[in-house]
Amino acid sequence: MSGKAVQSGVLYPRKDGSTFDMKYYLATHMPLVQKHWGKLGLTSWRVAQLGDQSPYAVSCIMEWESGEAVANAFKSEGVQEIMADINNFSSEQPVMFQGEIVGQSGQ
Repeated sequence: MSGKAVQSGVLYPRKDGSTFDMKYYLATHMPLVQKHWGKLGLTSWRVAQLGDQSPYAVSCIMEWESGEAVANAFKSEGVQEIMADINNFSSEQPVMFQGEIVGQSGQ
């Protein structure tokens, strides 16, 4: 995946009794992500509140310069602080994924 734009995502499961603090996520967690990973090749991110019928409550899609950028971010010192912060806004551990962008609409 090196050299081509990559997308990674985080999905927060919707379960009976689960909680998610969107205000904290947008005001604190995502700026923390940007602070640590913006300098390592994170080019953009988008957060969506998913519908009640979805098995997930929230999604975050991040775009990166390359697969190498993602790998470097997950090896960086900041990843520990980012991952430790999850318990401050979600009662559920997220599902993560990544893949090379192979198509998209014009911008």
